[in-house]
Amino acid sequence: MAAVEERHWWFRGRLTTVRAFLRRHARRGLGLDVSSGTGMTLGSLGDWVQCGADISPLALGFCRARGLTRLAQGDLARLPFADGGFDALTCLDTLEHVQDDVAALAEIHRVLRPGGVALMTVPAHPWMFSAHDAALHHVRRYRRRELIERVRASGLELVQLRYTNVAIFPLVAALRLVRRGASTPKSDTANVPAAPMNALLYALTAVEGRVLPTCRARSASASSASRASPRADSRRHARFTHADPRTEPPTPDPATCCSLDWARVGSDHRTRP
Repeated sequence: MAAVEERHWWFRGRLTTVRAFLRRHARRGLGLDVSSGTGMTLGSLGDWVQCGADISPLALGFCRARGLTRLAQGDLARLPFADGGFDALTCLDTLEHVQDDVAALAEIHRVLRPGGVALMTVPAHPWMFSAHDAALHHVRRYRRRELIERVRASGLELVQLRYTNVAIFPLVAALRLVRRGASTPKSDTANVPAAPMNALLYALTAVEGRVLPTCRARSASASSASRASPRADSRRHARFTHADPRTEPPTPDPATCCSLDWARVGSDHRTRP
């Protein structure tokens, strides 16, 4: 992953989407990137997240090689941080690796300040589970209703949920179905595509990434977006997306990105002290 992510359309496109979302919806303050992987996200989003955490010493080593120092080793279900310490939190392509994802979501709720915003990406559609997911050690891909229920069970309030990378979804879904019976696990993001294809796919995801965070009330279909109004209390809220990976530092999923959901977890800023 570390060898390809700076050039691979998937990683670059996801970063463009995440940056656009945070710019529009998250306040600048102290933030945490959980499951930081090689540190590409953490190193690129300093206006919103400055601290990183990962369970893998190898991943933290990659982060330090980028000059990142505000790091902690820890499990997402037991983060080594005090309650209510962060204004923003990113959790990209990680929940699908966690057996008890409700506990992980509750931990995210715990470390967010009232009014804090969490942005998460997870892979969608269990029927797309393939050799790619096996290679990345995914426990699951998410159904929309399942994700909504788990977010709410954690104490977070879901504000927005939508799919991303819809422009390339038909192509990736077809490839996943063809490779579904593959006997050898293999990640789709292990290698950078040929330059023209890589540039085209990045252009498609980057344009969509800039548009999606601003189109909160519009969607191509009823299943592609949902929004709940924030409550006037101290509960945190959340924004989600469907995306994926992890072993080495996590490696996302292009097919996942093709069928992702965005949601936000953050509390009503009016209730913040």
